[in-house]
Amino acid sequence: MTGSTVTELDVLGALLAFDFIGFAQKSASLDRTDPHYGHAVGVAFGLAVRRRFPQGATREEISEYLAGVLGSLEAGAQDFDPVFLESLVADGLDGATALGGASPDPDPETTLQALLLLTFRLIRELGLDPDQQRELLTEAAHRVRA
Repeated sequence: MTGSTVTELDVLGALLAFDFIGFAQKSASLDRTDPHYGHAVGVAFGLAVRRRFPQGATREEISEYLAGVLGSLEAGAQDFDPVFLESLVADGLDGATALGGASPDPDPETTLQALLLLTFRLIRELGLDPDQQRELLTEAAHRVRA
């Protein structure tokens, strides 16, 4: 597992723990030039989205879900293109790691921000407690290594 993988999952872990200082510090240490930038968060997102939609989902279901979610997300979430978010969710459901999938990728930073936001929302919606969150992050780390 690369240092980038650990740091990305640490960034997500800090966000989930509402540790905004740690989130900012860990985010600043990410290497945006790493060819695998965002991969670990993409894997964690895929795990969360498949838990939310264990039977899969049609494009319509994804669209309806995101329409309901976008209004409830933090400020700035409405800046994400809904079609882009739908593609990320569809890729996650297909087992793609989002950054390596077929999503229209505006840029790696925007993609990572969208994945962090959606993963945070999914984990909260699923009601995962801190132990379950750590388990998801550990599973993501194992999958990245594989």
